[in-house]
Amino acid sequence: MTFNDCGIELGVDLEKTGVVIPALNAEKTIGAVLDALLKYGFKKENIIVIDDGSTDQTSEVVAGFGVALLKNEKNLGKGAALKRGFEKARLMRLQGVFTLDADGQHRVEEINNFLELCNGYDLIIGMRRDVLKMPSLRRLVNRITSLVISVLSQKSIPDVQCGFRYINLRIFEKVFLKTNNYQTESEMVFKAIKNDYHIGFIPITTVYNNESSYIHPVIDTIRFIKMAVGLLWH
Repeated sequence: MTFNDCGIELGVDLEKTGVVIPALNAEKTIGAVLDALLKYGFKKENIIVIDDGSTDQTSEVVAGFGVALLKNEKNLGKGAALKRGFEKARLMRLQGVFTLDADGQHRVEEINNFLELCNGYDLIIGMRRDVLKMPSLRRLVNRITSLVISVLSQKSIPDVQCGFRYINLRIFEKVFLKTNNYQTESEMVFKAIKNDYHIGFIPITTVYNNESSYIHPVIDTIRFIKMAVGLLWH
């Protein structure tokens, strides 16, 4: 049985579990996220940060922690960064990964709640409780995308875009992601459901610090619509 540094019994082996973090201009927040993950008990080499074309000191901060760092020379999109991280994790033969955002909005200690469900689900998605505190743009986008994916998959999806997740990497034996931006997280959920993987949800706390959102309302809405239309023929 595995325990973290806080003496908490874990449902998965952290030796075989990683963390994938897409990061864009996160020099002010990524350090605290990495520090919390290392204190929790994750191995340095199992923490994978993808610097998606940052123009600040994100890579330098990450390198100082000795974790795995992948760099995109230009910004390719959150989905592209996630896919690169998943590929790296699979090559390392990890069994599963957590994904978190680099801006510090997710509380690392709440990973404990995910671990309680890991044995029963292939994909566990955080369900943000503080919806009214969410920036209005994010709230609107999340409502629309969650509703569309719920209709398409014929399964109630309360929060399709939350970046705090546990993913059993075996889902990528059947789930092939084609998109590269913010719609990728929705694509993953839909395709996991259609391939009969077990999806679970866990309430999480979200910390908003007036950080900038990289969602482009018009462009990303068009991208989502194109993806949704494509999924109709999946």
